[in-house]
Amino acid sequence: ELAKELAITSERLKEARRQTEATERTRRELIGWISHDLRTPLAGIRALAEALEDGVVDDPETVARYHRSIHLETERLGGLVDGLFELSRIQAGTLHLEPEPVPLDELVREVADASRPAAGLIELTVFASPAAPVVELSAQEIVRVLRNLVDNALRHTPAGGQVIMAVGGSAQEAWVSVSDGCGGIPVADLERVFEPGWRGDSARTPGAARGGIGLAVARGLVEAHGGRIEVANVGAGCRFVVRLPWSGATAAPQPTSGRLGAVESVPVPPGGEVSSPAR
Repeated sequence: ELAKELAITSERLKEARRQTEATERTRRELIGWISHDLRTPLAGIRALAEALEDGVVDDPETVARYHRSIHLETERLGGLVDGLFELSRIQAGTLHLEPEPVPLDELVREVADASRPAAGLIELTVFASPAAPVVELSAQEIVRVLRNLVDNALRHTPAGGQVIMAVGGSAQEAWVSVSDGCGGIPVADLERVFEPGWRGDSARTPGAARGGIGLAVARGLVEAHGGRIEVANVGAGCRFVVRLPWSGATAAPQPTSGRLGAVESVPVPPGGEVSSPAR
């Protein structure tokens, strides 16, 4: 009996050590990623500002281009800081939600509408059930989740590809999926994509690595709503699915014309489940 207890204790110690090592590895990766992503835009802003200050460029068109670049890099830094702040609130348990009944299809359409200017040559399509779920949620936080997923999908889908958003409900949950044409995520990385600082590799679109803290923030916000977020390889890309608790209430069917333009509203296949990893 003593030998058995010692063996159990040894296994527990090994598991605790593995968890500690994994946490430390994630911490190092996050610090390295933050350092890199802070240093790069700061160096660019410094170089542009010095060029303007020293009069290296003086023609109005180039000066305006430099100003736009500084503005874009500043926004990038602001987004990074906002993400870190949101992640710290999630991990500290101080995130405050103000849920209200929200038709999920309207939220999805608003996100798609706002994302279309950045889509370029990528087709962004929305499929929604005629009677869409009405879910108790904090709209601002869920919009942040969906914007992150759509931005990632557009970034990693090649020109001429397609990004599909779908919304529906089954059993006691409502769901929103975002499918892209990224080429898939290595199976070994599927369990890590939601870790802070995870960067991905060349298995996705060359020269673009999905990662950072955006997906970690997305998972934290979804879990704060009592839901979960999943990812799997599907076809020529991958599919992220956000699942939220749902009481079964639905909204009246909405027309697809008007300011939403090209948003398409068609029935969604029942369930909307994530397929098993294809690679």
